[in-house]
Amino acid sequence: MSGENRKGNNVTENKVKRSVAVLTLIVASALILSACSSNNPASASAEKPKEPIRGLEAPLFPKGGASAQGKITIYQKDDRWQLSVTVFGLPPGKSLRVAFFDHGNCSSPNAFSAGALWLPPDTPEGTRPDKWIPLFHTTANGSLDAVTRLPNPGRHTEEAFRSRSVLVFAGDTVQELKPGVPNGVVACGVFDTIQTFF
Repeated sequence: MSGENRKGNNVTENKVKRSVAVLTLIVASALILSACSSNNPASASAEKPKEPIRGLEAPLFPKGGASAQGKITIYQKDDRWQLSVTVFGLPPGKSLRVAFFDHGNCSSPNAFSAGALWLPPDTPEGTRPDKWIPLFHTTANGSLDAVTRLPNPGRHTEEAFRSRSVLVFAGDTVQELKPGVPNGVVACGVFDTIQTFF
């Protein structure tokens, strides 16, 4: 092979090597930039974090000699308020009624301190506060874990429910609260803020 041919081949080989080196550098740079951007808090913030579900929760305390405990949670989903009821320590296979009351006070043994039956603003006229929330039933082990949608749309904020009491009644009726009698109440709680519950 002549000297000119060898020289031409060397030039071609050098060009190829330089091209490969440049391409390798470009690929490596792209990989480094990609790794950096994935660990960059600024790029991560571009993905909007999920907002915590807001609502109100009322831990339940036993009343009227019952041993019921649990919690009742209220939160808004779409245009409706959802009521989540978790109760245990009750007789199996029994009907339960849940109702809201005006005063956030469960201090009396029979829940008389909770005041009068209460309905949220904008509840349709003629709605019976004692029948507004559907009837529940305990399971064979005396517990209840259920979620129901409240009947009317949620045109008000959670502030309407804050510091209201929620009572659990044994049976299928809600009684007017009177002093000195059991009133059929097995548990009482007062709504307050929660941040995230599932």
